Amino acid sequence: MIPGTSIIAQWFEQYVDAFHTLDPATALSYLHVPCLFLGPRGFRVMVSEAENEAFLANVMGDLKARDYSHSEITDFQVAQTSDAAALLSVRRVRYLRTGEEMERLGETYTLRRVNDSWKIVVAMVEGAAPSAERQP
Repeated sequence: MIPGTSIIAQWFEQYVDAFHTLDPATALSYLHVPCLFLGPRGFRVMVSEAENEAFLANVMGDLKARDYSHSEITDFQVAQTSDAAALLSVRRVRYLRTGEEMERLGETYTLRRVNDSWKIVVAMVEGAAPSAERQP
């Protein structure tokens, strides 16, 4: 691992833990202002902390309604492109409270270092395909 990337990996692990709480306020500090989200349903540009929080509330509310329990990161890659920028890519499996697989996602993030912390500037989510067991 390149020096500095282990710090980014630790930061991302903390973000994942914060997201798992399904409390928007807990994960809010990990998002940059402005922040761009690209996903299967389109894209969204958030230009304020309030918009970031509303976006997280929407995503987390949807997961709660779908009986989400937790996620497992199955692949992790990070490339620090400068002192203040990095690209991070993960594969994630989401699970229901029953333990059944919910969906698989690919995620790519553009990160920016702000002061002594990293922030998500761009999040791109691919997939959200239901597991094979859940498909009709």
